[in-house]
Amino acid sequence: MISAALTNVRMRPQRVVALARYAELAPHYDARCARISRVRDYALEALNPRPGETIIDVACGTGAMLPGLAERVGKAGRVIGIEQSPHMVSRARKRFSGWELPANVRIVEAPVEEARTRLRADAMLLCYTHDVLQLEHAVQNLVRMAKPGARVVVVGLRLLPWRYAAPVNVWNCWTVRKYLTTYRGLRRPWQLLRRYCSDFAIIQTFHAGSSYAALGHLDVRKMEEPNVVDGRRKAIEMVN
Repeated sequence: MISAALTNVRMRPQRVVALARYAELAPHYDARCARISRVRDYALEALNPRPGETIIDVACGTGAMLPGLAERVGKAGRVIGIEQSPHMVSRARKRFSGWELPANVRIVEAPVEEARTRLRADAMLLCYTHDVLQLEHAVQNLVRMAKPGARVVVVGLRLLPWRYAAPVNVWNCWTVRKYLTTYRGLRRPWQLLRRYCSDFAIIQTFHAGSSYAALGHLDVRKMEEPNVVDGRRKAIEMVN
């Protein structure tokens, strides 16, 4: 395990590996994530969705946060979930009656770095999305999809200082090994996103400090000229 972790700490997120893992994880994902239900509840309150707002749920998984977000923004608002795993998207759709999503909810099956929308988000939620946070193009694309000053709430796992928390770190790395494809940046997972926020700060911790909640406001002025992700980028239209 240790040798694998030492290798993995230098790797970029691996999309193909993630898709394979989440195909396996999807059937039991919700049951296994019961431990973070309190963190999710806190994230929803910290984001404070308001009636009429557009909210993007980044890497929404099985859609655990979608009903709560949709209720908060109401019929005049819009909730957009982005998720690259078709198996997780299938589970997310089933949270609502049959396969019919409410009029104010859209789920887009796409990697975050390849998603586009004509709407701009008033707020964004990133709930245990470590791989996304380690992709510069994904983070930049989120900034492009946000209104100036958009609220962003991030919750997830972090490594604590090894000198006093080695047992906790080892346990957490082992526990989440199937849920992320790289340990790179796990000490400060928010570093890339923080570049585009004017006031990013940790506002709460959980699980002996190894899980965190952070809040900031996106500053689009810090965004460089849009870069083409690569020659294979898809123009995915999320909503009209």
